[in-house]
Amino acid sequence: MEHPAEGGAAMASRSLYLIAGAVLVAAIIAAAYYAASSREAGTAAKTVTVTTTATVTRTVTRTVATGATGTWATAAGTATTKPARELLVYVYEDFMAWGEDPKLFDKLVENFTRETGIKVVLRKFKGARSMVAQVIAEKRVGARTADVVVGVDPLLLSELKARGLVECYASPQAPAQLVRALDPEGCATPVDYGLIALVYDPSRLNETEKAMLRDGVTLDELVKLAPRLVVEDPTQSSTGLNFLLYTIAVSRMEGRDWKQLWKQLKSRGVMVAPSWGDAYDEFYREGSPRAIVVSYGTDPAYSAWYNARKGRGEKPSIEATVLVANGSRVGWVQVEGAAVIKGAPLEEARRFVDWLLSHEVQDRIPTSQWMMPVRGDARLPGFYRYAMGLGSVDTLANTGLRAGPGELEEWLRDWLLIMSG
Repeated sequence: MEHPAEGGAAMASRSLYLIAGAVLVAAIIAAAYYAASSREAGTAAKTVTVTTTATVTRTVTRTVATGATGTWATAAGTATTKPARELLVYVYEDFMAWGEDPKLFDKLVENFTRETGIKVVLRKFKGARSMVAQVIAEKRVGARTADVVVGVDPLLLSELKARGLVECYASPQAPAQLVRALDPEGCATPVDYGLIALVYDPSRLNETEKAMLRDGVTLDELVKLAPRLVVEDPTQSSTGLNFLLYTIAVSRMEGRDWKQLWKQLKSRGVMVAPSWGDAYDEFYREGSPRAIVVSYGTDPAYSAWYNARKGRGEKPSIEATVLVANGSRVGWVQVEGAAVIKGAPLEEARRFVDWLLSHEVQDRIPTSQWMMPVRGDARLPGFYRYAMGLGSVDTLANTGLRAGPGELEEWLRDWLLIMSG
């Protein structure tokens, strides 16, 4: 997920999977996946050097999202032959790279290799969209491809499943609720998640506005708060897309028309920003009336950590809340997971996926990914007491809203008509 830079411009935007607006509808019909602003697929060849063991450095040359097959040289020769007990793992390049050590995941993988004897070749991509596109392209031509992909969300996972590329496996360590949120058929393992939230600066709101936000926001209150709210464009931002789906789900729970809700939000002056980064820039812009932004439930924890680093004490300057339906606090989770690709060595692949849910990895998710770990007993730093997790909501809306490519296309078309009318 993306993270705010307190008191200034937003950090480099990292919205999960940017949808190119000009080809959005066609892409959803054909592919049902999306990419984030700063995880946008590139088009030029790129060489990535990844150390996967203490002694072996592998160099990967790839062309992102073009369908070209990457090559990688090793001390033992070319990688066209897959040695026993070796895994090829695809991951987006900033996975677990937002903490003190941007190479943390690489080092953890080295530990996995030392402990298990399973060599792991990490192939890194600008974004999860390009990662999935590469798997599809390589499978199409019969080239070697990933054994495991890390960082897929429900839409990207559905694209892989639609092509029959996923070996269904959900780690027994994964919470069933999050497994279902990622995939109702249990074909992948959740690794981290974040609640979509209304993040706000209480110092810029009046008492009436703060009262509406304090214990969850009803849809009627959301409309009243529209002049203070900035949201992300769901045709360009995964955060915005998840918020749109969230409002559709909550509207359905109350027997309401989601299109009418968005018409009211528009008439009341809600602001739509192209990306998560643009929305946060507006949220922090001096003099901006937008004191509420759609973001994540972990933002207050990040704020507390940031303030502590700046010597201002470990206390957040922002707060977060969720929507309310029928008197209950309803959450919408954005889930990232790992999937085993068909043709992978199953024993090794499943062992790697299980390892992603180990304490060694899960305990480090909070301060390197700024998402919630899926393990309920993962160690959370003290400032995560300000974060919203599953315990902060009464129910999740994800499992009650499943959309095929055609239906999602229709929702986005309707949203565009409303906001452009």
